[in-house]
Amino acid sequence: MTQPLFIIGNKRSGTSQLVRLLNLHPHIYVSHESDIGWILYQYHNGRGFTAHAWDSDRGMRTTLELADNLLQADKSPKDNFLAVQTCLMKKGTPWQSPQEKTDLKWIGDKKPFQHTDSELLAFLLKHFPDAHFLHIVRHPFHVVASSDRFNQTTSGDFWLGLSPAQKLERWTFHEQQVIKLREMLPKRLHTLRYEDLCRRTRRELSGVFSFLKVNNDAKILREAACQTILTATPVPPIPCSDETLRVAAIYGYDLRHPPGRIKITMQTWYWGLAKRLGA
Repeated sequence: MTQPLFIIGNKRSGTSQLVRLLNLHPHIYVSHESDIGWILYQYHNGRGFTAHAWDSDRGMRTTLELADNLLQADKSPKDNFLAVQTCLMKKGTPWQSPQEKTDLKWIGDKKPFQHTDSELLAFLLKHFPDAHFLHIVRHPFHVVASSDRFNQTTSGDFWLGLSPAQKLERWTFHEQQVIKLREMLPKRLHTLRYEDLCRRTRRELSGVFSFLKVNNDAKILREAACQTILTATPVPPIPCSDETLRVAAIYGYDLRHPPGRIKITMQTWYWGLAKRLGA
């Protein structure tokens, strides 16, 4: 049986790299921002298609151009989900090459902001009761810096016009949404840090595969490690609220010190996260 998988968290946190690594596995397919959850929410509620308030409509428009003929009102959201996502996998998109996978255990999308929007999330949990969530988090100062660089490109489309401090507050808000979801579904949400995925790719990806209960193929793990490199660019500190400090600390980030000086073992990180979230 194929189960739904949704990537959550903040943009510019390594979500695209996580998707690339997940798609190395023959039993997993995750699309690159197809907006399928938001499309289905609007379609099954009789609404016209418009961009989500937190995102552009680029991914949604591409999906509708490729597969809107597959949406059927007499089918369930899950049936429509499987039909559209399978079509995207086989056809390919501007961001992904076509893939042929005949024995999928997991199929999903990465839309880190949207998937924790309370209204959309309620819809997903109602119609996808077996859905699982992967959460990747990155040091917030690096997220802000990455968003600045991204928005200088022709594709830049989020957090436009916000100051670094305002972007940091948005980072905090989205991570708060993840924390709430973890409290609701502690066994169906897996968190990893971008920095750890880059430094210890095999171990982190093995943990993800174990969470999803698919085989830890050594060849896939080696290939994933070859495709992953951590580049450390110095970033300036940003004044932040006590709440941002608290949320960052949950994930092992001490914002009182410059990024790159975090000393934390994997055992301490997982123990500390479980303790803070009450797991």
